[in-house]
Amino acid sequence: MARAQHLDLIEVAPNADPPVCRIFDYGKFIYEREKKEREAKRSQKVFEVKGIRLRPKTTEHHAYFKMRAARRFLEQGNKVKVMVRFKGREDQIPHVAQRMLEKIVQDCSDIAVLEQGPTMEGKTMLIVLAPTAATLAAANSKATQARIQKELEEDKARGYVEEEDEDEAETEETEDEDEAVTPAGPARLTQEEQRAAQRARNRKKKDNERRREQYELP
Repeated sequence: MARAQHLDLIEVAPNADPPVCRIFDYGKFIYEREKKEREAKRSQKVFEVKGIRLRPKTTEHHAYFKMRAARRFLEQGNKVKVMVRFKGREDQIPHVAQRMLEKIVQDCSDIAVLEQGPTMEGKTMLIVLAPTAATLAAANSKATQARIQKELEEDKARGYVEEEDEDEAETEETEDEDEAVTPAGPARLTQEEQRAAQRARNRKKKDNERRREQYELP
């Protein structure tokens, strides 16, 4: 029968009694199966989780840029993990971190939903935001990409550096506070190192000025 129809005879249940076979075009069957798998793979959205790091003493000015960065990540179709890391005895004021996280959730509520509420992992309080269906649908549009690029350029022009590593910044501040910097002298520092040291001193000065006023820290 298979030869008469120019089709294939496929044994589908060899352990049955009697064995079960089907007559069909095996090449076409494989092609359609692979096509369905490709379509299913295309329809799947692979979320990349981006990280935003804050500290309880992060100023409102810097937190504003962090919030805008979180919005950019969400508008690109990524999930965002917002982390507030405590240092020393700062874990005794969790309400400060919770207030900061709630502010970011509120500022991103038009494009994201709260997937994971505030939780503690060691000395870090974190939340996870996920883009809404409407945000995902517009993530790859040219208008969205153009707006994201424009906002990023505006933030960089106002002093925000997206690639900044907060751990390095904290190390610089600690060294400056403890006066542990090696007295190499200005002549031995490159211009980039001098600018980095000046930025660290400026951040430390601003943090010290606003810390007690904003968060009533000791």
